[in-house]
Amino acid sequence: QAALAGGSRVPALWALDAPRGCSYVKRAAQFPAAIGLAATMQPQFAYAAGRIAAKDARAAGYALAVTPRADLGLDKRQVEGALGFGEDPHVAGAMVRHIVRGMQGDYKTDRQRVAACVGRFVGAGSVSEGALHEYHVPPFAAAVGAGAAALRPQEHVALNGQALGAAAFVQRTLLRDTLGFRGVMLGDARATSQALLLRSAANATDALVLALNNTSVDIVAQPSDAVRALLDSGAVPEDRLTESAARIVQLKKDLGLFDRPFADTSLAGTVGALQDVEAARSAVRESLTLLKNRAHALPLHAHERVLLVGAHLNSTAMLAGPWSVHPQGVTRAEGDFVYEGLGHSVVQGVRQVTGAEPLFHPGWALDASVATAADDERAFDALVKLARRSDKIVVGLGDVPRAAEPDLALDTRQQTLVRRLAAAVPDKPLVALVVSGRPRILNDIADLASAVVHAYLPGVHGGLPIAQVLYGHASPSGRLPFTYPRHEYQATSTVWQSQSLEYAPQWPFGFGLGYAPMRYSNLTVDLDQLRVGSPVTVRMTVENLGTVDQLEPVMLYTTQSFRAGYEPELFRLRKFDKVEIKAGTAMQVAFTLKAEELAYYTRDLVRVIDPSPVNITVNALTPNERSISVNLTI
Repeated sequence: QAALAGGSRVPALWALDAPRGCSYVKRAAQFPAAIGLAATMQPQFAYAAGRIAAKDARAAGYALAVTPRADLGLDKRQVEGALGFGEDPHVAGAMVRHIVRGMQGDYKTDRQRVAACVGRFVGAGSVSEGALHEYHVPPFAAAVGAGAAALRPQEHVALNGQALGAAAFVQRTLLRDTLGFRGVMLGDARATSQALLLRSAANATDALVLALNNTSVDIVAQPSDAVRALLDSGAVPEDRLTESAARIVQLKKDLGLFDRPFADTSLAGTVGALQDVEAARSAVRESLTLLKNRAHALPLHAHERVLLVGAHLNSTAMLAGPWSVHPQGVTRAEGDFVYEGLGHSVVQGVRQVTGAEPLFHPGWALDASVATAADDERAFDALVKLARRSDKIVVGLGDVPRAAEPDLALDTRQQTLVRRLAAAVPDKPLVALVVSGRPRILNDIADLASAVVHAYLPGVHGGLPIAQVLYGHASPSGRLPFTYPRHEYQATSTVWQSQSLEYAPQWPFGFGLGYAPMRYSNLTVDLDQLRVGSPVTVRMTVENLGTVDQLEPVMLYTTQSFRAGYEPELFRLRKFDKVEIKAGTAMQVAFTLKAEELAYYTRDLVRVIDPSPVNITVNALTPNERSISVNLTI
């Protein structure tokens, strides 16, 4: 109302972080964090998350959603990696494309859609230009191709030693000219002070001048007096201000804010609709990634006496994690009360699935400051008594809320509890359910556990679908969207790294099991020469040998034998699909592969194709790996 009351009467544009649905809006359906959506290997879930978030954001009066993240999660130690779609450019690109389309639709006419602001352009850490173009740019190209209305710049990134916040080549030539982005660049104080943080500017004023003149950022969280002084002095030309103002006003016009500047109250009743919650639950079900299942410890059965252990299994707040209610998640004082009636813990989900009261023990308090050694011993004695009367044990592990955890190892209290429990009841199958947006280094727990399930950050609706998968009402079908390290030093390993580097993780990118054993056979190509303009068709037969239906992700990689003067990748994902195969049946899966897809960037940023033998591999580094070779020719 203030904006419309005087001056230019240009309506205000309100932006909302929506990293997993509108998780800051009361009752809104909360989807898994983006890393969980990536694990589904189903871009349709990204579309649904975007569409529902857009509607809920409009109901709350927001027309710009600050999501998704298109930057790759290369360092698994970064907590914010959960907001992105993992380490692979192809998976990230597919997910980003669909979530942008879901959010925006025809946002210039459909007032239940919003503008998506895709972050963070572009790169991570210190990157070379070749790596930037080969791996980091493609997800943003997918976003721009999907019509993304806004982008956010990356922070603390250097390209060949130059702060990206001052790199005109990247922020103007690459973004605006090469990729063809015509939308708004939404920055913040860090975006305009990046050069100062990286010691690429003498002071804050110089950093702001570099950011405004060398880049195309349009909205910055800076005092207006600072920008006005630069305009008055001529350090920043007035045309630069006019350029940004035009883009901002156009976006507001496209969003219909001049006609309807306020929230659409008619949408309020649709927030948290049952179909929205069901869509979120479906995403959780298909994200759950079974990493180990010794002696068929899973699925659980209703006739078994199952002991559930740990706070992660009896708390919706634990399933939600950060970026829910508050950026760091709910406060300790709020606890689960804020979600009461809006979701399910795993314990509540098991109660609904089995129709019986679950056997539960909280384990040790995650916060050591609230328990003495004597408290821990009394709790452990009670836990062992319950464990000895049980057939199987499910232990919830994962992040400690609001704790600073710079490394990937589980905190020592969780590790110690599992070790002591496994030693006390060595004859009981133990299932480890990991609730974390990052891979957590499990050390010997990976060997002690009979089964390991990674649940990512499933959200407040996660308890029921987790219980359904644990009890076999659905077979797990998620696949790791990151390389799961065995040791801390492997935190930056990727499946597309150089063949000369060690790749010996706990579990590789793309790994995941189901309850139904699958058999891959008859891998063929219709041509043995892969030529420019003459693609090959790769076919295979996938057979479900089990007694349950299985959703099966099929992932196709290429590996070049050599490249002239450059290192080829270990495995490069080119295609993926998820197919449903009924129990006891088989189906044929086919992909089309083009020689042009194997082009790569040289240091001169020339995209070339090197003739060489190429291995085409399905489901690399998994029990169902199959390979066939073709010759790549020009």
